[in-house]
Amino acid sequence: MFYFAYILSLLFGLICVIIVITWNTYYRGGFAWDGTGKMFNWHPLCMVSWFVLYGNAILVYRLPFTWSSNKITIKLVHAALNLGALILAVIGLLAVFGFHNKMHIPNLYSLHSWVGLATVILFSLQQCCQLVYTIYEAST
Repeated sequence: MFYFAYILSLLFGLICVIIVITWNTYYRGGFAWDGTGKMFNWHPLCMVSWFVLYGNAILVYRLPFTWSSNKITIKLVHAALNLGALILAVIGLLAVFGFHNKMHIPNLYSLHSWVGLATVILFSLQQCCQLVYTIYEAST
């Protein structure tokens, strides 16, 4: 049952990413990094991809086929997925702030923007604390 739920969650995550790519490509003009609306289109793609990747990073330790694997290998996979998720979140923020600045739209004018920024900041703090803890644990 667990594998079925895991595969289903992977499938739904992939479907969400495909839908966002399709929506931004065919209905919003595509992607670019030039300050136009096409630059903004990176924001929803990066944020959806961030959450999908982060969900997989969380589940790395829960997958039964990883239980017999080397603990260091699983930690590195977990860290790499979290780092990838953090990079996607930062790119998503850069896209929306760059678009707003180029179009002279105020930044952080809605509850969505404040909650989103707080989420990325807290996620970054969580990753920094985990890195410090992992380094401390390895040194003792």
